[in-house]
Amino acid sequence: MSEEVPVKILASCFVIIAATLFASTVEARQTINGCVLKRKTSCPGVNLSNMDLTRSNLDGADLAGANLSGSNLSFDRITEANLIKANLSGANLAGANLSGTYLSNADLSRANFDKADLSQSSLPDANLREASLAGANLSLANLKGADLTGVNAKGAVLAMARLTNANLTRADLTEATLVGADLRDAILTGTKFCRTTMPDRSINNSGCPK
Repeated sequence: MSEEVPVKILASCFVIIAATLFASTVEARQTINGCVLKRKTSCPGVNLSNMDLTRSNLDGADLAGANLSGSNLSFDRITEANLIKANLSGANLAGANLSGTYLSNADLSRANFDKADLSQSSLPDANLREASLAGANLSLANLKGADLTGVNAKGAVLAMARLTNANLTRADLTEATLVGADLRDAILTGTKFCRTTMPDRSINNSGCPK
């Protein structure tokens, strides 16, 4: 019996500690302007500008028309979320997972998407002017009519991406992969191709330094 009592006490202490940690985790969940930041949250039009939203896990969230300009969402999970017409200008989404996310007509100008996963995402008519997509994965992404003027897409993967009518003026596609991409009617004025794998798998070095 003398040995069983300490064991029971330790077990009780463990339960109390676990419950305390769980409670603190729940309490730590951010609520900003009435929006609880969690999976599948519904906060269309909410103002989340200039906020630190890292580790929020916004998978499946409805943030259509939300203002996320200047916010830090680096390495967040935002898969299959609704960000249609959202403002993410100047936001930091480096390393974030936005696979399957809806971003049509969104303002993504000057945003940082370095090494982000945008595979199978929907970005028709999105504004990506001066955004950074270095090393990003945009395989099977829909970028029809998107404005990619001046983007840094060095090393980006755009395999099978839809770029019809997209504006790639002055875009840097150094070492980018465009295998199977649809570039019909895309604007390629001043676009930089260097060690770029084209849709037909040929290598384009036309923009490499002489």
